[in-house]
Amino acid sequence: MIESRAQPVTSYTQIRVREPAGERTFGEHLTVGGEGADIVVPGAEGVVLTIGRVKGEWLANARELRKLDVLTVGEAQLAVTEVSRTLLKLGIHHLVGNATIAPITGIAALDPQAGDEDLEIHASALAISGIPRARPAAASGFAPRRPLLSRRARTLIVAIPLVVLLVAGGVMLIGERMERARIELARRPGQLKIDTGGITAAVSIDGVEVGRAPGEIDVARGERTITLRAPHHLDYVTTLDIKGSAQSQLLKVTLQPSWGRLGVTAASPEARVSVDGADSGATPALIDASSGVHHVQVRAPGLAPWESSVVVKAGETLAIGPIVLGQPDAHLSVSTSPSGAEVAVAGTFRGHTPLTLDLPAGTQYDIVASLPGYDSWTRTVAAEPGKTIAFSVHLAAALGRVTVQGEPAGAELVVDGNVRGKTPQTVNLSTVEHGIEVRKDGFQPFSTTVQPAKDLARVIDYHLTSSDRATALQETAPTTTTQDGYVLKLIPGGTFTMGSERREQGRRPNEVARQVTLKRPFYLGVNEITNLEFRKFHADHVSGFVGKHTLDLDKQPVSQVSWDDAAEYCNWLSQREGLPLAYEKRDGRLELKRPVTAGYRLPTEAEWEYAARRAGPKEMLRFSWGNAPPVPPHTGNFAGSEAARLVELELPGYSDDYIVTAPVGKFKPNALGLYDMDGNLSEWVNDYYLSFIDPVAATDPLGPEQSGRHTIRGANWKSTTVSELRLAWRDSADGPQETLGFRIARYADE
Repeated sequence: MIESRAQPVTSYTQIRVREPAGERTFGEHLTVGGEGADIVVPGAEGVVLTIGRVKGEWLANARELRKLDVLTVGEAQLAVTEVSRTLLKLGIHHLVGNATIAPITGIAALDPQAGDEDLEIHASALAISGIPRARPAAASGFAPRRPLLSRRARTLIVAIPLVVLLVAGGVMLIGERMERARIELARRPGQLKIDTGGITAAVSIDGVEVGRAPGEIDVARGERTITLRAPHHLDYVTTLDIKGSAQSQLLKVTLQPSWGRLGVTAASPEARVSVDGADSGATPALIDASSGVHHVQVRAPGLAPWESSVVVKAGETLAIGPIVLGQPDAHLSVSTSPSGAEVAVAGTFRGHTPLTLDLPAGTQYDIVASLPGYDSWTRTVAAEPGKTIAFSVHLAAALGRVTVQGEPAGAELVVDGNVRGKTPQTVNLSTVEHGIEVRKDGFQPFSTTVQPAKDLARVIDYHLTSSDRATALQETAPTTTTQDGYVLKLIPGGTFTMGSERREQGRRPNEVARQVTLKRPFYLGVNEITNLEFRKFHADHVSGFVGKHTLDLDKQPVSQVSWDDAAEYCNWLSQREGLPLAYEKRDGRLELKRPVTAGYRLPTEAEWEYAARRAGPKEMLRFSWGNAPPVPPHTGNFAGSEAARLVELELPGYSDDYIVTAPVGKFKPNALGLYDMDGNLSEWVNDYYLSFIDPVAATDPLGPEQSGRHTIRGANWKSTTVSELRLAWRDSADGPQETLGFRIARYADE
């Protein structure tokens, strides 16, 4: 409860009330409350509030009512809207079903220089009849007020009275509810006055066109990019800090012109000028033009035109002339049969016939028309002003003699797709390039091009190769050589019995006999790969020693290599020579690609055995020297008497002059010219190893799809038994050995 003493008040004779039901006027006093009160409001019982005089006296402890005071009685609010000496006006607002009425206290004025702010605002404390406004004490249950204005806050706090009661002739303020609202105030835009000196320009703010200058434009506060654009002037761009809050700022601009003028005069009275193709009138002429490059042309009847490119500078006048127009050009027309001939005038190419062009008058010109395969045509003409010179020319064909001859004779000759008879033959052809083809059944066709020359005979010699690929390769490419000089020989295809018969002496169970056809021509290395050749791929490789005897000399065959080492060497060599790789990684292991490429690879087991055993088209050998023991002297590098201390057994009575491996190519080659197919080192081949081979016939077999080991073929420097010296002998290995090396192969075609 707030205690205060009575204060003198200004008297009034009428109280006018506007409530939901209408407007009423009372005398010096009225009561507010429930049933029995002058003004009945919802939620009140009996007389709750008395306003004004009671029997000519003011209530004890009453307080003065002032404009904008708000009283709460029951479920209604009484707002004092006007107070004078004779009149008190009240507004009655029922709160049942309605939102709380808006605060009526004024908001503090803002400093226009302070910038955009968020404010914390709350209403004045309520004034109850006769009670002066006072700050409620926290001990009485009222929260202390906050400052009227607090920057950067966003809460509007309004104190709304909850209950006002008339108690013993006085008023008690029971409580106050604090309501919060958020208010954000934006600064008004600024006023930008733009002075362009009277030139009309479009105005853009931050790239958006907003109006015209000169004049005033509203611009939002902040740093802004101002762009002015006017016809025939350069764009003006600047950045301004706009203050906002309706402040006026001045931008004074001097726009720079972007055009100049052309002053054109000519000596001819009927001359007219055009600029960039547009007619600009008769000379003399003064022409407005934008700054930059322009094409100017001056013409007059019966005279040659004058034209040039000029540069116009902004704000300047460029004077051209007086221009003296020359005599009109002569007109040249040339057509030829056949058409398409090149025309040169005074040594300069001017186009192809039919051709029409102008020639400056007053001089002579050499005209030349030329077409490949035809004689050239030449004339000299004098160009007279305005004269038309026309030529229609028939070009004579130029011929040369070509003789086609070769082996076999009697082949069909085709020139430019047309059959011209049998070879040998001499034909007269025009002096242009011609396609020549010679063909005969059973042979690969021969084709070339030739360009005959007049009065000069040409001769074409041909040699047709067999249509059979293998036969043709034997004639044209019986060998192929790597970049480092390693030689591979073409192996002719054929059909043979691979393996051995059951009764053959020394035969092993894994040598199943079957018929194999090698149809696809292939090349096979003449020698085993040497240490020197392998170390170009793997510089650190060492073949090692056996006892005190080295296996590591440059010309000795490389040993102590795995199957993967050999396959990787093949891929390396293919990559160096631009061939497709033969091997690829699959499931972590190297595998031969299918279909097989023309890249370097290891020979298949069938290829190796066929090349080792073939003595002729239908003759296959058991041993490198023939079909039965004994071993002739110096047949190959086997375990002879020289190796007796390094091997358990030696080949009785045999000597080859080498204790371990011999340099490659030291012994007699076989019938196909291949060295060391028996002896020196056993060799890796491409195939996986199986002990049992399906006896079914096969063509170009590649061996099993998978196995744990790879096949090796051929005897080596430790071999001593008849079984091992047979060319059908086969075994397997799973890693490097001192008796194991390799040679390489590749298909002759894709």
